[in-house]
Amino acid sequence: MSSSFGFDLKALEVFVEVVKTGNMTTAAQRLGITQSSISQTLSNLEKTFEIQLVDRSVRPMQITPDGRYFYDRSTRILEQARQTSHNLKSGQTRQIDHVRIALVDSMVSSFSTPILRALRQQVSDWSIASGLSHVHASSLLSHDVDIIISDDAVLDSPELNRYPLFREPLVLITPAHFPYRQDRMSDLLNVLELARYPDHTLIGKSVAHQLARLQLEPSRRLVLDNTYAVINMVASGQCWAITTPLCLYHCKTLVQERVKVHPLPYPTDYRELTLVSRRYDLWTMPEHIAEISRSIFSRQVVPELVQWLPWLENSLDIGKASTTQQSPTINLINTAVL
Repeated sequence: MSSSFGFDLKALEVFVEVVKTGNMTTAAQRLGITQSSISQTLSNLEKTFEIQLVDRSVRPMQITPDGRYFYDRSTRILEQARQTSHNLKSGQTRQIDHVRIALVDSMVSSFSTPILRALRQQVSDWSIASGLSHVHASSLLSHDVDIIISDDAVLDSPELNRYPLFREPLVLITPAHFPYRQDRMSDLLNVLELARYPDHTLIGKSVAHQLARLQLEPSRRLVLDNTYAVINMVASGQCWAITTPLCLYHCKTLVQERVKVHPLPYPTDYRELTLVSRRYDLWTMPEHIAEISRSIFSRQVVPELVQWLPWLENSLDIGKASTTQQSPTINLINTAVL
């Protein structure tokens, strides 16, 4: 047997038939192979796993405890293989067993429930993971996840579909009591520490680019790997940070009274969130989840952000309901910038 698992489907079929009949001769007749092939298959399995699967010293042969474990799992694997073969031959392939989604942590609180509701209607099993987006692209390309919602659109991979969702500016946040003045940004460096994202993340790179534009060189003493930690340090009164409105929305119960949000001087960098999936293997599911996400942005997130921070109204943009193969496009509500 050449399989790296130590068995293949034929070996499982042989083993299950031997257990059911209790006799290698009968098993061979039912499977249409020789008794020596049956014996060799059993020996190979026991040699591979270094265990005894059946006791040949008694008649009829008896299954061992290890053999019972292997038998139970073998029957399940064979049943799934038969069902898979039947579904493929009959065209019943629209039901997906397991879909894995990774999304930026700033979307977890508002988006997980409606996305989960949509998944439950279309798949047998699912998983949703969050975190910063610098690992999402590699997870998608290696098939460890099926869909990512990320600020990394994976533009160098033409085999992917991309669904633009949302575009937002970077903003500056300070403790609520701090007397911030845009014309005296250097005061930030003298009084507060910068709570920053890691430089290897996309949002960290955007923040670094924005700092270079502002000609600010704050220390690198405080590098935090998640949005909540960054914003919590600002809310504690000791730090300032550059982040995005959606990140603030994710932590809104923490920030609304303890953090002050300020526009950055023009020109301001933007973060674009895109749903990315492999091109063919999920039918219309990625488009459906993208539509749900846009709807949440449009009906819930943007109105609440604008009510809280009216000066954001012309800078929060919802993506078009279309697929792009190379680069996301954004439906600009208004092209004005801060």
